[in-house]
Amino acid sequence: MEKVYVKRDTHTRSITAIGYNPARREIMIGCEDGVIKFWEAEGLKLSMTANEHRGWVTDFLYWASPKLMLSAANDGNIIAWSTAGTVHDLIPIGQPVYCMAINQRREQLVCGVNGSIRVYSLDEEKESGHVINIQVLYVAREHTDIVRCIVSHESRIYSAGYDQQIIIYDSSYTRDNSLEPIFQVNQAHDAGICCMLLEKDNENNQWIMTGSFDKTVKIWSIDGKFIVKLDNFLSTVTGICYVPRNKTVWVAGGTSYASLFDPKSGDNVSDFIGTFQQQEEEKYQLQILKYFPELNVVISSTSRRHLIVWKYNSSGCITALKCRTQLESLCYTKKVPILIFSGDNEGVIIKWERMQSNHFMYSKELYQLSDNKLKKQKKVGSKARELMLEQQLNQAPTHVVDPLTKDEDAKKAKPSSGKNIRSHYAFNKPLIPPISVHNHPNTTILKVVFVERYDYIIAASEDSNIYVWGFDDDAVKALQEMKPQDMESLINRFSILLDSDSEILPKNKKNKLESDSVTNRVAGFVCKYVFAEHTSCVTSLVVIGKEHNLQSTYMLSGGWDKRICIWNLENGVMEGIFRNTAPGAPLESQELACDGVIMDMDYSPKHNEFAYASSDKMVYIRKFSTNGAKMTLVNTLQGHEGEITSVRWNPHNDGTWVTGSEDSTIRIWSGSGLNECEYVLSTKTGVCCMCIDKINGSIIAGAQSYIKVYDPESFRLVQTNVGHQDAIRSIIHIPERNQYVSCSWDKTIRVWNAWKKPKRKRIAKTDDKGQPIGNTSAENMASEDKSQTPDKKVVFTNVEGGEMEKIVEEEEDGHHEEVEEEE
Repeated sequence: MEKVYVKRDTHTRSITAIGYNPARREIMIGCEDGVIKFWEAEGLKLSMTANEHRGWVTDFLYWASPKLMLSAANDGNIIAWSTAGTVHDLIPIGQPVYCMAINQRREQLVCGVNGSIRVYSLDEEKESGHVINIQVLYVAREHTDIVRCIVSHESRIYSAGYDQQIIIYDSSYTRDNSLEPIFQVNQAHDAGICCMLLEKDNENNQWIMTGSFDKTVKIWSIDGKFIVKLDNFLSTVTGICYVPRNKTVWVAGGTSYASLFDPKSGDNVSDFIGTFQQQEEEKYQLQILKYFPELNVVISSTSRRHLIVWKYNSSGCITALKCRTQLESLCYTKKVPILIFSGDNEGVIIKWERMQSNHFMYSKELYQLSDNKLKKQKKVGSKARELMLEQQLNQAPTHVVDPLTKDEDAKKAKPSSGKNIRSHYAFNKPLIPPISVHNHPNTTILKVVFVERYDYIIAASEDSNIYVWGFDDDAVKALQEMKPQDMESLINRFSILLDSDSEILPKNKKNKLESDSVTNRVAGFVCKYVFAEHTSCVTSLVVIGKEHNLQSTYMLSGGWDKRICIWNLENGVMEGIFRNTAPGAPLESQELACDGVIMDMDYSPKHNEFAYASSDKMVYIRKFSTNGAKMTLVNTLQGHEGEITSVRWNPHNDGTWVTGSEDSTIRIWSGSGLNECEYVLSTKTGVCCMCIDKINGSIIAGAQSYIKVYDPESFRLVQTNVGHQDAIRSIIHIPERNQYVSCSWDKTIRVWNAWKKPKRKRIAKTDDKGQPIGNTSAENMASEDKSQTPDKKVVFTNVEGGEMEKIVEEEEDGHHEEVEEEE
């Protein structure tokens, strides 16, 4: 939900009621002095002002059958407004009406008054002289104070008021016009109830929600059973509404923003939804809250007589996760439960896991290496680099700032001893000064990838090292060996009750050890290796798995030192370094892969090639080989006028290379042959990162603070996601959840709905008489399509570069027209 309109100072007196007239597409507000103002739903332009009431306007109700809008006030009158905006009828009730509801089954109007509920007959034809027959059919006197809320659902009437009671009436038991109370909660709240609603979600869960002067909200079942209590509001709960599009309850309780709750669990999810995350405290409080499904909007009044409108945006942010520092990279694991990993500019890797209670909240766990732990890790690389890293660690200050503490803690830290101070004239200085000498101790994680085969998190850092995190083997072993003392006797005793494939049985024990990912998750991650060969920032990582006819799983890395290193992940060793074997290449540049720094890298399994983007405005395509001297140059992609920040292989259709640049363009290149540029797309702002949709092949580009999605066939812009406040640094696609996840320098991770291709609806052609063209009927054609049409397999690339398949029905050519239909 995004704020779209704010109308300030709508009237001189307070707003007491809000309604919506779908026949005129107008929002109506009622005020303390009896004035009713009509606003156009689009744009909030004032269209009319009426002064028919002489007292506080209390409620609005739309009567769909005659298309009349009813307004009630404490002057004792109900006014019916016509579709022309005029007074269709004025019904004198004789006493103040505080709320209204229509019983559709009996065609009755139920009104809440002081100390009772009154039932009137609806008279659409005005046979009694009014559209509402003023003769009272029945009076229910169970309430002892003002009845402020009434909801009608099927044959039941739910009422609540200032006497703290909730009463459920049923009209199906009685043969007359009476209301039979079937359930009564005498002390539902500690104070009067001022708002109530009954809602259900798409899973047929139904709730009653009540807000009270006691600063609490309570959720009840439709039978009146208490479920959960929501508290900690600053003042009286003046408004509640339920938004079915994102399944959240909005509560107005004395603040300038609404508190958002999940109705199933009762969890406060305000911190995980971006609607009010960036909003500063205002000098007003939200009061009335109403959701109108016809417009997909939430409308609220404030204590300063403002009118605020939020509208649902299907391409808006689903969840926003706030972090302490700027973020650089994202990756995820598809194993259940799905985990998301982020790397930030303080060298911290954060693991995010969506909670089971709702789809908004995420738990997080931080992984960070201190210098003391880093000294104990196995260093992999050339001897010179290993010695340099050891010297760097021995000379670096031992104090490491905890990312969760404040900056003041770093200032209070004791200065390092003299042995850590480097002399400018030291004889044992390395050729390249250590990064930690002139940078902060926590260095940015520029790239993070997850290797499914080994459950490795691989993080490329600004300090020139690559850190490989894996599950703690010792902890995993200890957890697997944990069992009750009498476990074997219990298994023997109850084995007859277990399934033959139960993991508890000894014969299935081996399978359990091999596939127990839950035990691994509980054990947690530890740093296993430190790959130390690069001499500057490492920006790019590409994993090439065994499924590409290789003997092991390899990884390519590149960065600011213009070098490409090959790593064997199975053995945890360096396999080699790219070497330029072209004749006439200078000796000092034989290990340099390009003229500029390497910005990004990707792998094409179809051609066994990898491409890397450089700051020299070029992309280099080379054959992959575990021998660095055999990485022959296949082609270069030239055409961008700025630094190329991203390169991706799109495996869909025939396969293409996609590049994004700071020159505000995306270029699509042929995947084979001379790699000609086929299309140029304008993004209007510089491209920071890119991702390929694994299901439909669409191009997802991070253009500064916007996410832009391009159709893979027509290359037109089909979706724009707005929400980030700074440059987007990484985007990933999670096909299992049909979501895009992005991270940014604005210190947030945001989750978005993925773009779906519009369905193609096939309409059979007909002749002049309306008969379908062809010899078969429509039913036979449908049955033939199902029986004869083969399944089409769409292949998309997973995180490791492996292939996954999605089966869809292939459309058969015939006498059909294709009509695009948005989901």
